[in-house]
Order: sequence, then structure tokens, then C-alpha cells
Amino acid sequence: MTFLNSNIILLLKVLFSISAYTTIEAWTPPLFSSSSTFSKSIRNPTSTTDKQISDKQIQLQKEQEAREKHRDLNAVWNALFVSTPERKDPTPIILRDNNESGKRPGDFPSGAFLRLGPNGASENDGFMDGDGMIHCITFPPPSFGEDGVMYYSSAYVETKGRQLEQQRGGTFTGSLGSAPEGLPLLRSVFSNMIKYQLGTKDTCNTALAVHGGRVLSCMEQAPPSEIEILKNGSIRTIEAQTKLNGAIPQNDPITGGTLSAHGKTCPITGERTHVSYSSSTKPYARVDIFYDPSKTNDGGWALKESIPIDDIDVPVMIHDSAITENYVVVLDFPLTIRTTRMFQNRFPVEYEPGNGARIGLVPRNGNLKSMTNTVQWFDCDPGVILHTVNAYERTNEKDGTTQVVLHALRSEPSGSKSYITTYSTSFLHEWVLDINTGTLVSEECLNPEEMVEFPVIDERLLSTSCSSNDEKATPDSCYAVGVQTIGGPLNVYKTPNEGILLDCVVKFALDDDEKQNIKKGDVIGRFVLPKGWYAVTEPTIAPKEDGSVYVMVVGTKVPLMENNVVPSIECIANDNVVLSRVFVLDGDNLNDGSVWEFDLPYHVPYGLHSAFLDWKHMK
Repeated sequence: MTFLNSNIILLLKVLFSISAYTTIEAWTPPLFSSSSTFSKSIRNPTSTTDKQISDKQIQLQKEQEAREKHRDLNAVWNALFVSTPERKDPTPIILRDNNESGKRPGDFPSGAFLRLGPNGASENDGFMDGDGMIHCITFPPPSFGEDGVMYYSSAYVETKGRQLEQQRGGTFTGSLGSAPEGLPLLRSVFSNMIKYQLGTKDTCNTALAVHGGRVLSCMEQAPPSEIEILKNGSIRTIEAQTKLNGAIPQNDPITGGTLSAHGKTCPITGERTHVSYSSSTKPYARVDIFYDPSKTNDGGWALKESIPIDDIDVPVMIHDSAITENYVVVLDFPLTIRTTRMFQNRFPVEYEPGNGARIGLVPRNGNLKSMTNTVQWFDCDPGVILHTVNAYERTNEKDGTTQVVLHALRSEPSGSKSYITTYSTSFLHEWVLDINTGTLVSEECLNPEEMVEFPVIDERLLSTSCSSNDEKATPDSCYAVGVQTIGGPLNVYKTPNEGILLDCVVKFALDDDEKQNIKKGDVIGRFVLPKGWYAVTEPTIAPKEDGSVYVMVVGTKVPLMENNVVPSIECIANDNVVLSRVFVLDGDNLNDGSVWEFDLPYHVPYGLHSAFLDWKHMK
């Protein structure tokens, strides 16, 4: 009877969390906010410029070309999704010393390359339902161990969900395989609550966050798990569903609390900033700022302060954010989350351009708690921003006003469900905000010819522009992976229905350089993987002591059998027939090709985000 009563209470909590939002939504017209104080103004679509029209035409043409290329490569694309078993015991990496590309550069930093991604979901679930698996490659100093031998390993993040499955048996019902339908998702939430007292599994499969030497494995709609990487290459989970000493509110019975997948660390103060969202209760977003109380870079994630963003009236998916010297950049874009859609058999997340889009600036300095609701908002064109590049402040030379410049990848889904059912191409964009006048100065696509994903910059340059007056400075730049093909269907999992093959690393200029005849948005470097190899990681920065960087990317090749047939799923998963290779590039000279290549003992499938962990942070 006690067990029955506790489950009834839990189910009531779930219904309350959904109905709490239902009450708001029921009385709120979809195109207007529930409070006139915080209403958004919807930008007039007739303000579209000739350049925007031209850019859109180019984008559509590039997308069509990529879709036509995919038809003969769909089997290869599917093969890259096949899950791999854990390789907990570190395996030595054999380097090819018979040529220059097989030798480790003398100035390559010591540490570990980490790649996180979903793994092990059933064929009836979505790819993103898979548990987080970390792939690790160690780069020890030459003096460590057996003459600095490198190791590869992989291991699941031992989340609370995995622990509950081991304790009680069975598995969580996935939540993403049914998209774009909503009723199966609703049933899975109730089923999981009854069996595990947790509505959705904390897969922690999206991004890695490092602060003060402590590493978190994150997904945005669950508390993170803390992990550690040993110098011998072993991967350990220290604490599942960490609440960071109370920093993560426990106000969601379905998820157990939230911390955003992405955050930013200020290179000046060392503070770490995350903008997290809630899909059920107000405030629908909050800004958390963490510091390292030890001052020794080995005790981060101490909460300095947390500020609720009260004037977001509809829950929206906030996957990333940005920081400047004085502001946190908050993205209120119309990838809305309306839980009541599930009762209409619709997925709760849909693209809703009628809800408007705006960029918010929250002051970083001073007492944020006293500045609740003090967010300066700038209305902009609707779209979707999943990943930012950088943001910084500058002085307008004409009138002396302060401007904030934001660079990010923006996509524009073709319909409300298209973000879930079809792939939406993303392109590098720039927004300029005038703080003094409170107006959006400009927003534009910097390069409509290049479809890219997963942008990164050297984190030592976050919140700043490196295009200074120093003649030695190179144009402000970023890296991303380039899209070669778009298509589907995916047969390994239920979702996504379609996706992309990535075949190159692209370097963009983010500022003009008249001396070199470079304009912002220009491609100033490109590395194309060898034929048949596809990127399965984002570009990963390995910082050098002289201020420059190496850029790493892992490529995977699916060997074709007789008659160009792709190996079976069972063969790919168990027989180690798929190959993976690490390509190390000079960040200043992508066009020159790789400076170092080496093969891994086991292949790496598709995943999400990665990080380079400094040797001093390994245990």
C-alpha cells in the first residue's frame, strides 16, 4: 500500500507540473504574451531585405544539392549511428612513425580528448535516447609511464537512470522515438514514473562542461553527472545527478532538475555561466554563475549567484548562450515547449515563429539578485539558434555608443514540425545590438554558401574580439564542420528521420581585414577529410602555450563489401570492421592538411560534443 500511495503522489506531481503550464496556456493567445508588461513585438516580415532574399535562395540551392548527394550514401550514414560496446580497459594506441604525419608534434599539449554522445538506444527509441558514452584519448607528457604511450578507452556515464535500471531491472522507456507524436511520450513519462520515480532518464549524453578542474557530463533537461578522467585513460563517474550543493533547483518531478547543456567560462574572471530552462514551471529560464572558491583551479562549480528570468512567458528551448565582458546573452527564440501538445498527440517542442524572437542582455557584474527582471531585450527575426560562437562588446566609432556583437549558427525550419521531422540547415549569422538606444542595429547571414554545424573557438578568447590593432593578430575566427549531404531515412533508430554527413573542417573570419582582403564570413581555411571518411566529432581545440591552437577531428570510415554493400549492424557493432582516425590540424593553416594522424584501436560512431581536458585536471 505504501508503494501504491507513493506512486499516486508522484503521478499527481507529474499532472500538476503539466497542468501548471496548461493554466497559463489556456488563457494565453498563441501570438501574444500573457502579460502586457513583458510582451514581445513580432518583427514585420515585410522588412525583409534584398540580401536576405538572395541569401535564402542560395541556402535553398545548397540544401538541394546536398540532398541529391545523399541518395547513394544513406547506408553509410546509417552505419555511423551503430552503437559500440564499452572499452573500459584503456588500450594502447599504436602510432605510425614511418612518416611525418605519424609523429606527435613537439608542442602538442598534454591532456585528454573527450567525446560524448548517445549510445545503446534500442531500435524503437530515438538516437538521443541513448545513454551518454565518453570516448577518451590520452596525450601524456613524454616522461609519463611507458615513454608517454597514448591510450584509448570508452565508458558509459553511470547516471542515476542506469543505476536504477541495474537495481530494479528493465529499462527506461525512451522519450524521443515517437516524435513528432506526443501521446507515446506522455505514456513513457507515466511508465517511467511508476517504475523508477523519474519521468525521463538522465542520459547525460550531450555536452561536457569543465570548471575548476571538475568535469560534468550534461544534458539540459536533467541534473548532470560528475566524472573524472584518470591519467591512465580510465573514465569514472563520481556522482550521478549532482545538484552542485543545491545550485540546481529540484522543482521538476519529471526530470529532477535542469542545468543547460552548454555554458561559457570567462577567461578573465574564471567564472562559469549557464542559462538553463524549465519546461513546466516559472521562471522558464535562469542564469547561474559559478566560481572556483579554492582559487587553485581544482574546486569549481560553486554557485556565486542565480537570477531568474521572469519575463519569458512561454517555455523555450535554450540550448546555448554567450557572454561578453559585462553581459550574459540570453536567447529567447521560438522553439517553444508546450506540454499540453502531448494531449493532442503532438510533440511538446515545436517551431513557433509567431511567438517572436529576441536576444536578452543580463548584466554580469554587480549583484544580479537585485537586478531581477532587468533584462534588456532586442527583438529580431524568428529562427532557431542551437549553438553560439562568441559575443563581445565594442564602441561604435561614429557615435561612441556601446554595441554587443553576437555570432551564432542560425537555422529556419520550414514548418512547426519540421525541426523534429526534417533537418534544418544552419548558417553563420551576426547580430549587432546597440545598448544605448536599445535597438537591433543589424542581423545578417555572413556566408549563405556554407552549411555548417558545431562551431567552436579558442575558449581563451571568449567574450573578446581578437581582431585588435596588434599587427600580429589574425582576424577573429571560428571553426565548424561542413555539411556534405542531407537525407535519410534512419533505420538504426526511430529518430531522427534524416540527418547529415560531415566531410570537412571550415575556418571562418568573423571580422574584416582590409590588409588581407578578408571580409567577415569568408572561409579562410578548409580541411577536407580523405574520400570515404566522415567527421563524427565537432572540431576540438587543443590550446598551445604560444596562444595558437591545434584543431582535432575524428573521422570514421565504413568499408564497403562486395557490390558496395555496407556491413551489417551486427558486424559493425561486434567485429571492429569500421575504422576511425584522428586528424590533428594546425589552426592557422587548415589548407595545408593534417600535421598529425593516427588510427584508433576501435571505431567512434556519431556523437555530439567534445572537449580537451588539460593534463593537470586528470587524476
